Amino acid sequence: MKALLLTGREQFELVERELPVPEDHEVEVKVEAVAICRTDAKMYASGHRDLVMPRVLGHEVCGTIDEAPGRLFALWPGRACGTCSACQSGRENLCPEITITGFHRDGGFAERLMVPRSSLIEVPKGISPSMAALAEPFACAIHGVKQSSARRADRVLISGAGTLGILLALAAFNRGAHVVLTDPDAHKLARSAAFRNRYAVGAEEVDVRGSFDIVFNATASADTLVSGIRRLAPGGRYCLFSGLTGVPENPVTIFSELHYRELELIGSYGCTRQEIREALRLLARYGHDLDFLIEHTITLEEVPSAMKQLLAGTGFRTIVIFEGSMH
Repeated sequence: MKALLLTGREQFELVERELPVPEDHEVEVKVEAVAICRTDAKMYASGHRDLVMPRVLGHEVCGTIDEAPGRLFALWPGRACGTCSACQSGRENLCPEITITGFHRDGGFAERLMVPRSSLIEVPKGISPSMAALAEPFACAIHGVKQSSARRADRVLISGAGTLGILLALAAFNRGAHVVLTDPDAHKLARSAAFRNRYAVGAEEVDVRGSFDIVFNATASADTLVSGIRRLAPGGRYCLFSGLTGVPENPVTIFSELHYRELELIGSYGCTRQEIREALRLLARYGHDLDFLIEHTITLEEVPSAMKQLLAGTGFRTIVIFEGSMH
């Protein structure tokens, strides 16, 4: 089978390789579609804490298995121990022994991959492989909204209107929140105008201090942390959804705001199996309004040439599809 192997920074190699013999808990998956996220592009450019090369990247995967012809499965990319306190409390995304497809194990930039059988979640009828590949990022958005304890009528600000910002907005909207999406890229906002008109509210309050109950960062800019905290109402919650690439200029300001206005700073990382299921249900409900997120479909051979644009983070999702897939 063909696989795209990351052998070093900015070094991909298209190889022919055999899959290992599956262990008892594993199953071989034929990849139908795999989405490329900006984390993949960052790993290509500069590595990652959890990445050991050589590695086949790709963690936003859907595919089929030989024993269930005609049925499509999305992949929860983790494998947790199942016995630690995090796993036992339903927070398997925080398992200290977790291994992640595309990070610790070979991922979906290949015609086939081996995954834990327990990580497969069946895709409802009517969802295409390309749309099903969005289940993992959507599940991460659902997890972030849960972490923020968003509820009906909450005023929610999301900084960053890329793929994850859009999915955060939809997850918050589904809980009855009033959502404002912002982004400095006017072109990106223009491409999501129809979505925002349906699922978000006007941005008139965005520069007013104390306007929002919850703020999310769907961008790595450190400036959004300071500005977002300033826009929270007393007792509001800031969800650090995206990792930051820098440090705010004056962190003391942040701590003062947290202290005097009793704000909450909340982290959000990854997702659980159950949230993949929830994401698939919401894709079945709202997917017709998310087609614009699938900006490009490419072949495996075209992935290396697409990395520079993906690293810039100016577009939505690029999906790798394979010859003979269910599209």
